[in-house]
Amino acid sequence: MFLLRALSALIGIPLVLGIVYLGGSWYAIFVAIVVNLGLYEYNGILKKQEFDAPAIVNYLGATLLLAVIFFDQLNLVYPLVMLAFFLLFVSVLFNMDKISAADSALSLWGMIYLGGLGGYLLMLRMLPDGAIYTYILLVGVWVHDTAAYLVGVKWGMRKFAPQVSPKKSVEGSLAGIGSTVVIFFSISILLPGLVSLSPLQAAILALGIAVFAQLGDLLESALKRQMKVKDASGIIPGHGGVLDRFDSLLLAAPFVYYFFLLMNLV
Repeated sequence: MFLLRALSALIGIPLVLGIVYLGGSWYAIFVAIVVNLGLYEYNGILKKQEFDAPAIVNYLGATLLLAVIFFDQLNLVYPLVMLAFFLLFVSVLFNMDKISAADSALSLWGMIYLGGLGGYLLMLRMLPDGAIYTYILLVGVWVHDTAAYLVGVKWGMRKFAPQVSPKKSVEGSLAGIGSTVVIFFSISILLPGLVSLSPLQAAILALGIAVFAQLGDLLESALKRQMKVKDASGIIPGHGGVLDRFDSLLLAAPFVYYFFLLMNLV
């Protein structure tokens, strides 16, 4: 399993880093593909428990959310969410025997979960120095996830959140947080020209990335746990599905975005 994970990472990491470097339409298309694959898995997870969320609304809504962000039309976000709500309301009203209010709500939730949070990946890249900020996000999440996984598998003894994810351990959680903070803190001292952050700022950034990465992972684990699903899919060998691989980024991205937004305003 570890060899398969490592091989997938060896192929996937350079690809992702290259697309981030290209930015622009290439990066936007990549994010849109990831978001829609995640929605495909999300809708599949819901169907395991016979929820029939109107998929077309969350696919279209999430894609349009990314589009209005990419074209810098954020004033259209609220009308778009209201339009999605209206369409879902109408779908329930005229298909009472097939679509429930719960189905409709879960469809809107998926649109915001994947499209809304995924939009921060675009917003972060579109900031001045956005490529660097996105690399920081990716490296932070990857360091956290790798350290948490390796330590958890080798030395994990105490359960961290047994009702949500039985395999996660306190030791793995602490290793993920500690490794991210130590590496960011060390880089800020040894390579001060790489990122204009003080050691304290770097440590705060790393801590936030690690904590929100864990929350993102737990959120997806809770969803799978409630729906009695082990993996979102098997599309990424050794890692499971797109949701399994990108869940940590979805919550860490907003934190990094607002961190650097505030840093640039101060």
